[in-house]
Amino acid sequence: MIGRTLIKVCGITRTADAAVALDIGADYLGVNCWPGSPRHVAPERRAALLREIPAEKRVAVTVNPSADEVAGLVKEGFAVVQAHYDPAEKACDPSSLSSRIGRQRLWLAPRLADGAPWPAGLLELAAGFVHDAHDRKAFGGTGTRSDWKRYVALLHAHPGSLWVLAGGLSPDNVHSAVHDAGASCLDLNSGVELAPGLKSAAKLHEVRQRLHNNGQS
Repeated sequence: MIGRTLIKVCGITRTADAAVALDIGADYLGVNCWPGSPRHVAPERRAALLREIPAEKRVAVTVNPSADEVAGLVKEGFAVVQAHYDPAEKACDPSSLSSRIGRQRLWLAPRLADGAPWPAGLLELAAGFVHDAHDRKAFGGTGTRSDWKRYVALLHAHPGSLWVLAGGLSPDNVHSAVHDAGASCLDLNSGVELAPGLKSAAKLHEVRQRLHNNGQS
């Protein structure tokens, strides 16, 4: 945590980057377990990476997982499974995921067009929700800013849930995300990278510095 803001650094692929993320105060480190991602970490490499991340901070990032898959990730040592999916495609059943691993271990990240209503039925299924930018061809990590107006409305309407703001966050706009959107949790990914899966220590430290310098210390 930096001040009052929770921090998640997603797309961790290297132990060195995990160390920097922890050093700046990250509360969660996301490891992409979906083979379609340029930041994917194969199962045979994940054990070594997870050893460098405190158990309670490990987030498995997936796309359209089955109930068996999320259960396997929890068994592997992840504290939370973050499931990206498109509600219109019916390729993923969030209720089955919640039933299998429990709502406290589940974060949902539905792919929704800007301005589209949030599916109200999801609120009882998961402890956290990732509000990301909409892209018809991708599930996160695009570097595009998300719909902050909808995020603000959701945060105010449902304060009992964890609302994670993702999409195009970088040192240049984290202050605005906290002060203008009221973000309680920031999800950093492409905006703190040198290349997909390669984090910039300088950018991560700049995020911490900018939040400290703007009333988050």
